[in-house]
Amino acid sequence: MQIVNDLKKLPPIWDQDQEVHDVFMDDGYDQNKVGYWGNVDGQKTLVGFKYATSAQMGRIFSSMNSSGSGIYDVDGMSYTVSEYVENEVSRNKGFAYSEFKGALIHHGLKLAGFSGKKVALSTTLPIGYYYKDGVADIEYISKVRDALQKPFISADGSDLASIVPNMHTIQPESVCAFLAYVLRDDAEEFEDINGSFCVCDIGGNTTDISVLVPGDEITINHKLSGSRHIGVLNIKDTLNGFLQQKFQVTNIPPAEVNRALTTGVFHFMNKANDVSDLVQSSLIMTAKRLMNFIDELVGDYSLNYIMFSGGGAQLLKTALRDVYKGAITTDTPEFDNLAGLALATSL
Repeated sequence: MQIVNDLKKLPPIWDQDQEVHDVFMDDGYDQNKVGYWGNVDGQKTLVGFKYATSAQMGRIFSSMNSSGSGIYDVDGMSYTVSEYVENEVSRNKGFAYSEFKGALIHHGLKLAGFSGKKVALSTTLPIGYYYKDGVADIEYISKVRDALQKPFISADGSDLASIVPNMHTIQPESVCAFLAYVLRDDAEEFEDINGSFCVCDIGGNTTDISVLVPGDEITINHKLSGSRHIGVLNIKDTLNGFLQQKFQVTNIPPAEVNRALTTGVFHFMNKANDVSDLVQSSLIMTAKRLMNFIDELVGDYSLNYIMFSGGGAQLLKTALRDVYKGAITTDTPEFDNLAGLALATSL
């Protein structure tokens, strides 16, 4: 997968004239990751990028040319998608079928160049939402799928992608991360895994823990699997509180909190302020909560492997490595689910 950080440099779609295009989305509470088949130097290549899961009800911004870019209308309501709005996305199970989610997904499809095109969409759900009493929760999954068939309109007048209803597949997140690992390096068969394999997928709002036993089929131990509301947003919420207290402000845009988290610098009143100590404190607080959850769910169980994936694994890798010796992480853990989604379509 070629990961692109500058969204102005996304490669073109591989086959512009294809009737239906495969698009993969690991659509979380903090960031949406998007994958599609792009033309990279004449080669069909899986391209991945991410953008902030940040939206607010109403038409919050207008561009200099009044284009309405980033604003989406549905059923008489408007939603503004931008990392600079006051994020109103709900952090509960209903987010997956909300109009906020629909606006965010259409924004990602538009960024990737699928305006006016038909797409076969593959998305994810936390494992605790995907399954109910050990079986797929068909009613909930259908509700999520049906919500994307609402008639969204882009306020800038451009066509939006058409999500083909019977081609929209949904997969549990941590299982996708597992697929990304065992089928890495273009392997056509599962790598031999001896014993239980625990995937800890640390997302934006939830951490998924799945214990899988490979064989002829992937078997999930539901007693040792589940989701909890611990993730990257906890780190950002904690850091936001520290910043507000230190600099005596009450409203910091999500983009500025994210920048402080990734750089250790907070820009305020034309000055670059070192806040690396606040960042470290925020990371430690969430890491301790996460470790308590892992210990509670699988602490007494004999595991042969434990893999950390998701955006939280990237941020907390130092703390996790110190505690969980021999743990597995890929080079790009926040894109593991996306890679697994793409692989799942070929199985």
